[in-house]
Amino acid sequence: MKNGVYHQIENTATLEFYTDVIETPSETCETPHFHKNFEILAVIRGECRCEIGEMAYDIKEGEMLFVVPFQIHAFCPAPDSLVRRVCLHDHLIWSMSSTLEKKKPQTPVFSPAPHITRFFLVQMAEMFGNARFCTARLPAERRMTVKGCLYIIAGEFLQKAELIPCDRADTLMTEVVQYIANNYKNDISLRHIATEKGYSYHYLSRTFNRIFNISFKSMLNQYRMEHAHFLLQDTQLPIAEIAFESGFQSIRSLDHVCRQCYGRSPKEMRKAHYV
Repeated sequence: MKNGVYHQIENTATLEFYTDVIETPSETCETPHFHKNFEILAVIRGECRCEIGEMAYDIKEGEMLFVVPFQIHAFCPAPDSLVRRVCLHDHLIWSMSSTLEKKKPQTPVFSPAPHITRFFLVQMAEMFGNARFCTARLPAERRMTVKGCLYIIAGEFLQKAELIPCDRADTLMTEVVQYIANNYKNDISLRHIATEKGYSYHYLSRTFNRIFNISFKSMLNQYRMEHAHFLLQDTQLPIAEIAFESGFQSIRSLDHVCRQCYGRSPKEMRKAHYV
């Protein structure tokens, strides 16, 4: 998997459901990333190259791909292709989430029955269109229909998938990421997590860097900067307060990370948003 892995925090912490249709490769070849939500890719036309971990898959028209939580992945549609993308919180398909506890599919690619694929794609298009739709909670009038569509696809996937146990490292790294998500506003470190969970710090550090291709500190700063970005755009809190509210130990730390992530200072980002 390529360098530059990042955590799509909005698909872990805030979004229950997200969908769109992708057709322009130059705009949508993703940086490798991961999140807590499930993700479904359905090729409507053409084909799409998908990477999950160290594996690459070429999915074609009529095929789908299921990404499970915290898998590092990226995708890029071929020219003149259409791909439906759906990201969803695990509670929308809770039975599948329970089935996959401490397990993962041998291969993420599957071919639903053609009438089921058509039904799914038509329902998604009629309810959400092709443009980007994302929400913290599905509208009540669509909720049952969406869950029904998702369970049908999940059922097709589980019928065809061979499930294998997650290895020890994958399970442990999921726990570490969840710990970051729950505690990023506090003064935490990988040494603290290692002590709390009874693991060697050096083992955790090597494993974290191997799986995510970034350091623990870098991921922690992604969480903090994502929260700071929200506060800079949507509140009038002083920048010093935003720094401490987001887990940074000083305004200088916030400024340094902000310039690393966005190429601008917090003041410049706030000004650009309100111009």
